[in-house]
Amino acid sequence: MRKNKHTFRKKTFMVLERESHSKFAEFVHYLLMILILLTVIAVILESDAELYKRYFLFFKTLEIISLIIFTIEYILRVWSSAEIKKYRGFRGRIKYMITPMAIIDLLAVLPVWFGIIMYRDFMILRGLRLVRVFKLTRYSRSMHLLTSVLRYESANIFSAFFVLSILIIIAATGMHLVEGDYQPQEFGTIPKAIWWATVTLTTVGYGDVVPMTIAGRIFGIVILISGIGMAALPAGILASGFTKEINRRKELFRNQAINFLSDGILDKKEQKKLKIMAYDLGIPYQDSKNIIWDVSRMQLKVTELQCPHCENPIEIEHYSDNIQIRHKKSHE
Repeated sequence: MRKNKHTFRKKTFMVLERESHSKFAEFVHYLLMILILLTVIAVILESDAELYKRYFLFFKTLEIISLIIFTIEYILRVWSSAEIKKYRGFRGRIKYMITPMAIIDLLAVLPVWFGIIMYRDFMILRGLRLVRVFKLTRYSRSMHLLTSVLRYESANIFSAFFVLSILIIIAATGMHLVEGDYQPQEFGTIPKAIWWATVTLTTVGYGDVVPMTIAGRIFGIVILISGIGMAALPAGILASGFTKEINRRKELFRNQAINFLSDGILDKKEQKKLKIMAYDLGIPYQDSKNIIWDVSRMQLKVTELQCPHCENPIEIEHYSDNIQIRHKKSHE
């Protein structure tokens, strides 16, 4: 009985965490994704009071269905999280419940349950349901790519924003000193001048606050020119991070393809695994096909050398980027 329980828990975990690629798992995946999109659209439309009254029954029905499904999903995720060693037991489950995605799953249902318990339909609670849009990060390969880039480039992005923050403070201080006496309402204090400095350095330029003196305008030009490069720096880091992450994923896929083709044959089971891997990594079908074709054209090379230590003959069996070194058996 216990074995069957663990088997069911494992299957549940594999379906919810997309470890399984069965038709049922794909159905659950797309059902949850469509339901998230529908509820987010519903929350947006509900902000129109007239529209909300006209289609009240539809909105309520959709909310009840989504609430039940998302609540069951959350409970099953907490229960099946024990398949990961660090989340086993009571403390392990609590540890899982405070992970970012588990908190998002909880916030997706908590506002509605709170409104039901309080017998009140608070507008702010309806708005909080928009947190469900963050659940899409679990199902979208594009969001997986973005979160990976943010994770790997977090230090560089933080450094860029830190430098930008310093420049904003310097710009606000300078403008306060130059324009403070002439425009006390806008630049009378450094905190007031921060709004202008932020808008200027990010090159947004609302134009609601502008320097009036010649010195202020000259200082503003210097700050504006400085802001062009600084505002583009985080974007450049992200663009570079996307390129590196895509290349890293393609390299992982390429290495796996080389491993499968080491015997010169790519059977159906290996083809299926590569197809699933390409899907999980977000590699387009044509790109994965080109990588497999390129790898399959690579010929295995054998280079004979002499070991510099023991002076025994050795063979180097390698592709262009995959080398294996072993001692050559002597034929005596």
